[in-house]
Amino acid sequence: MSLCSAAGIPIRCFMLVVGLMTALPWMFTGPARAEETSSGQVSSEPVFTSLGVDGRTVTGRIVAIGPDEITLASEENARQDLPLRSLVNLSREPRNAPQAMDGSHVLFPDGDRLMRVIVCATGDTALEVQSHSALGKLTIPLDAILGLVLAPPGESDAFDRLWEQVRGEKRTTDVVWLANGDRQTGGFLGLDDRVVNFQVEGKPVEIDRTGVTAVGFDPAVTNYPRPKVDFLDVTLADGSRLGVVDVKLDKGQVTATARYGQTIRFPINDLVRLDPRTPAVEYLSERPIDAQSYESYFGPTREARRDRTIDDHRFQLRGRVYDRGLGTQSRTLLAYRLKPGDRRFQALVGVDDRSGPLGSVVFRVLVDKVPRLTTPPLTSRDLPRAVDIDISQAKSLILITEFGDRGDVRDHADWVDARIIR
Repeated sequence: MSLCSAAGIPIRCFMLVVGLMTALPWMFTGPARAEETSSGQVSSEPVFTSLGVDGRTVTGRIVAIGPDEITLASEENARQDLPLRSLVNLSREPRNAPQAMDGSHVLFPDGDRLMRVIVCATGDTALEVQSHSALGKLTIPLDAILGLVLAPPGESDAFDRLWEQVRGEKRTTDVVWLANGDRQTGGFLGLDDRVVNFQVEGKPVEIDRTGVTAVGFDPAVTNYPRPKVDFLDVTLADGSRLGVVDVKLDKGQVTATARYGQTIRFPINDLVRLDPRTPAVEYLSERPIDAQSYESYFGPTREARRDRTIDDHRFQLRGRVYDRGLGTQSRTLLAYRLKPGDRRFQALVGVDDRSGPLGSVVFRVLVDKVPRLTTPPLTSRDLPRAVDIDISQAKSLILITEFGDRGDVRDHADWVDARIIR
């Protein structure tokens, strides 16, 4: 019998899940907690705030999700239909940033992931995992997976380094990372609860799974197609994020089809963020940089990072964590050619929490070489600033991360959710 079988989960899997729930209570308490309305009534349905492409916000409970719009209901039960193409995102109250997490994790392209799962076994074409959450047992095509973090290190910096290796390393083969610091390159043949089967120089070998920290698959053979229709990125309370289509909400339960083809179900209480992926919003981390320049003050220059901070971590501003954006260091200049139909540039800018007290950054935005924004020197103690600039009829957009008060010491600048509204 495999580690996670159709007949049920063995006692060691059950104890692992219980242990995770006990060790990481922040993941489980928020979504399930009942919320009190201003009238004193208690509702078990979470309240979301939508951000529109026009900068306006609407707050309410999600009562319907369709292919073209999402319906929110206010405390007074007044309903408002929000077209997907008018939205940037819907999110709940900010949560504290997660630390390095126990359990195993499945990484897909484009930032999608399944967090804190039990990785069971592989067949010829699919991987079975057991989610601790309401997602339950999942069967995932192997060619949809970018990598597996099987035994993450407990220290947060080491966790982030391993995550970035699996997610972002340029490789032309499959890779196994070992707990002793070594790595094997070759071909992945499968795994069970005891061993990882791997092919090294044409010969099959069995690697003790207890000594494996992660497996990375050759990105060239990964098949994770972007839907041809408008879709949603859903982020759950355990940190999982999946692109989905055919989304429906019925009696507090969300049903959808994941990008890799499987139907998934979860309670609305597990949902913490929705990002409509439509032609109306294009993130700069998905656009090519047309010109870039870097100038250091003290040490070596560091190039801008897509969807990561300059030192390869998730963005974190005043305790809130973000997935998308550009990570830069002073002095950095990034230039983009604008397209017909580009209307506005929007972002949330700030100095990453990991900069500590020394980081100091000035953010500048030029449109057709004309200054449109210059912030005062900002530190990680300052609130992040929302940016919304008209770029209609313009030909170029330039983002500059400038030296603040202390050269480039700890200048970890975040252009969170940097996007073009079309």
